[in-house]
Amino acid sequence: MTNKINIPGVNEDLAYFCGVLAGDGSINIRKNKHEYEIKCIGNPKDEVEFYHKIVSPLIKKLFDLDIIPKFHDKGTTYGVRFCSKQMVLFLIENIGLPNGKKYNKLKIPELFLNDRKLLFSYIRGLFDTDGCVCFKKKRNLPVISISSKSSKFLKEIAEVLTNLEFTFYEVYDYKQIDIRAKKGFTLISRLELSGKSNLELWMNTIQFFSPKHMDKINNYIENKVAGEGFEPPTFAQAFIS
Repeated sequence: MTNKINIPGVNEDLAYFCGVLAGDGSINIRKNKHEYEIKCIGNPKDEVEFYHKIVSPLIKKLFDLDIIPKFHDKGTTYGVRFCSKQMVLFLIENIGLPNGKKYNKLKIPELFLNDRKLLFSYIRGLFDTDGCVCFKKKRNLPVISISSKSSKFLKEIAEVLTNLEFTFYEVYDYKQIDIRAKKGFTLISRLELSGKSNLELWMNTIQFFSPKHMDKINNYIENKVAGEGFEPPTFAQAFIS
């Protein structure tokens, strides 16, 4: 059990943390064991820095808890796991986050829907964890994408992004091989934002905190700046000396 924690007000840091939990996290209550657990884990290959530099300091800032990220699940994942009844009940009852298996319950908390800054922070946390940034080789085309087992949740995210004037194809489903599933596969939904205009709009509104995402974007900018006749987008000024 943890000591008594600080309960923050509803702010951008809290919205971001909730987005991180929507992506990489889970909240579980085991009443028979009197256990109230929060677990948030990612890929140890490229997310160690994210958990040390972003997630752990954020938990300290929000809840005044010192949580050190480490390996979990026999070394296959990396992140934080801790128990706090006070935090779990706050996140479920006050914010509306799901308890237990989340994919059929995922939705943007209503507290964040009517405030652009809170909404941007929540989506940033979600894409920092579950999102992906890549650049297609043929045309070096930027692609921001996210996949989820919840088609309903991604469609809600897509509606928000459409209202922000992002352009993309409809959310689509694909089959992912899964030997644990009865049918041998799991149905996954995917949303993609392609092109320079989408990347520029993203970085001027929502942005990323994830070091792995920002490394890719900075490399893209540096390579483009080195190319003849490229004029860097507005957001690049923050990253180019």
